[in-house]
Amino acid sequence: MEKLAEISKSNHKLEAGHAGEESACQLLLSKGYQIITRNTRYKFGEIDIIAQDGPVLCFIEVRSRENSRFTDPKASIRRDKQEKIIRSAALYLQKNYKSPPLCRFDVVSIIGYGCMQKLELIKNAFQLSIQPRRRTGNPWQAY
Repeated sequence: MEKLAEISKSNHKLEAGHAGEESACQLLLSKGYQIITRNTRYKFGEIDIIAQDGPVLCFIEVRSRENSRFTDPKASIRRDKQEKIIRSAALYLQKNYKSPPLCRFDVVSIIGYGCMQKLELIKNAFQLSIQPRRRTGNPWQAY
């Protein structure tokens, strides 16, 4: 019985996460972004949405919460998560671009579900600030 409860909690989280990403994509499209890809996974982590905002390539993290009583979704993106996103972005750039384009890290914060959602787009939510591990000095070089 305990495993069944874990599975349904897990399914609920997956469904809520998928619904949140759908809402985020709709918001981004309404703001003029062009969605390139979703759920890009590397060994370092996952990038929820990669989109183009004019000349800027955006790596977008989507965070949702049922309510903001305990934690604001955007506050849940701590330093370690930022580093995973940055490393994944570096690998994406290395695999897909000869020279890196202008890039930015955005966050879509979602509070609530369904028609009662409050969505917020935070452009340039965090910066590339970790040091490369290779001797090249290129901060976009994969780690």
